[in-house]
Amino acid sequence: MATYKEIKGVTAQTRDEDPVVNVGSWAAGGSLNTARRVLFGAGIQTAAIVAGGYISANSALSEQYDGSSWTEVNDLNSARFGGGGIGTYTAALVVGGANPVPSLGNKVEQWDGTNWTETTEINTARAQFGGVSSNGTTTAGLVAGGSTAGQQDTEVWNGSAWTEVNNLNTAKGQGSSGLGTSTAALAASGLPYASPQACEQWDGTNWTEVAELNTPRGEDAGGNGTTTSGLVYGGYFNPPASNKANTESWNGSSWTEVADLSVARYGVHGCGSGSTSALATGGYSTANTGATEEWSFPPPTSAILTEGDIFLSGGTTLKGFGTAAGIPAGTWAAGGSLNTARRLTSGSGTQTSSNCISGFTPSPNTVSNVENYNGTSWTEVSEVNTARYGTSAAGADNTSSLVFGGSSPPTVALTESWDGSSWTEVGDLNEGRYYSASSGVQGNALLFSGSDDSGVTANTETWNGTSWTEVNNVNTARVGGNGGGPNSSSAIFFGGESGNAKNEIWDGTSWTEVADLNEGREYSGGSGNTTLALCFGGSDPGAKVASTELWNGSSWTEINDLGTARTNVQGSSQAVSALAAAGNTGSVSALTEEFTADATLSTVTVS
Repeated sequence: MATYKEIKGVTAQTRDEDPVVNVGSWAAGGSLNTARRVLFGAGIQTAAIVAGGYISANSALSEQYDGSSWTEVNDLNSARFGGGGIGTYTAALVVGGANPVPSLGNKVEQWDGTNWTETTEINTARAQFGGVSSNGTTTAGLVAGGSTAGQQDTEVWNGSAWTEVNNLNTAKGQGSSGLGTSTAALAASGLPYASPQACEQWDGTNWTEVAELNTPRGEDAGGNGTTTSGLVYGGYFNPPASNKANTESWNGSSWTEVADLSVARYGVHGCGSGSTSALATGGYSTANTGATEEWSFPPPTSAILTEGDIFLSGGTTLKGFGTAAGIPAGTWAAGGSLNTARRLTSGSGTQTSSNCISGFTPSPNTVSNVENYNGTSWTEVSEVNTARYGTSAAGADNTSSLVFGGSSPPTVALTESWDGSSWTEVGDLNEGRYYSASSGVQGNALLFSGSDDSGVTANTETWNGTSWTEVNNVNTARVGGNGGGPNSSSAIFFGGESGNAKNEIWDGTSWTEVADLNEGREYSGGSGNTTLALCFGGSDPGAKVASTELWNGSSWTEINDLGTARTNVQGSSQAVSALAAAGNTGSVSALTEEFTADATLSTVTVS
């Protein structure tokens, strides 16, 4: 047996302190002296100023942050809340704002490091909108949107006057998040609720719609950064009425969900230099809060964990860092919808390179449609030669797949091979069947159990790239079970019709019964292998379920549910990055959900 050093090239280290994960996270900072919401200001994480806000009425209070605590400084001349903030700790603008409620304001005040002075008013009165966060200056600023109903008006500031320029494409208001400068900015989230995820980018002349946020937040989210590196966090959405803790990072082309705020809230003020540094201050959770949270990454001097690390912690505890350890805390998130809603499909590949093959729709009942997934969206490609549902499939990615069996009706033994552009009929199964389970890749696959024309079958067949061969049967014949595995020599088979909880392992020669599922189910999704697998969705029996279970090689554990309960769901990829597509939610579904497990540091048990 190979040693760890022979495999990895190094020995396991002994460490006095554990390395850390190089990801951003929120940590508590110093609280405001006066709790409030919908405040505004400017600056960076270690040097910020906030002003105004709403307590039980409009406020004129101002406070400065030095990286650890807030100090009260001179008040605004006009009490107000919900305006835009531009600039730095010592040179800032506050623009617009409600004064008094519910009026919109056009007043602008400038901060010189000591006092606020009234300066040129904006042309269009507005409140609760995004300025350009802390990256604008007192000589070059931009404001866009505003009001509860939403506005499209955009104005730029040159240090002495405001000029109206081209409007937003979509009206925004009530706390849209502004990031960037007067020549390169983002306007994200905000009312109306019809477009709470919309995001637009300003190039100095025009606004262009870009990638949407993942989490809708119609009101009062915080934001900071630039058009290539930014964050949006917190906010509020209705329905259902809820404050948000979600944080999303912008990389110049897309939004990614990252670590949440510790307190879900709206009306939070945000400032910072980009996606690596931010300050979230004040807001409303169950009451006004003065809480401040600081977003940061580990310092450059930190020892950083990488996938596959293993070491002795303190010289006594063996620890490892990997995605498998993160599965219990993994969650399902919405992916791109299929072009054709359906159920009883088959799938193969990975979370970012998958196929959805044929299936069943209300009319016509059987379809030949095939779609490729690239990790974001589904694209229709060449159809299979024979339309059918209840097929099984194997494949490494969306360029190489094998689909076999199914019902057109009647039950068929057909096998088709995909080369990335077209389907070719190859060797038939020995026994036509549908609602079977499968494992493997295009040239090395396994098919087990299901239903043939005479009823439920226990038969297992292996595929060698040319033909199918019958091998030893499963112990418990069933339809509607699921499973997975890397090839024809290793597979797992779980669940089945009538709420079956049975679980079997294939070792290349025979099937062995092992620990049952916690919840018997039929027509579930499945992914993974004999040591690490997921079972999700299905019917138990008759009632659609969203529950997900993790197989660790010896037992099943319930973990986070699918977002939507459904049966006849297609599963593909591995347990650390699974895909659930199509199915039946009461009608045929186009839903796609992605399961992702982040790498986690855990104790390694050696037996």
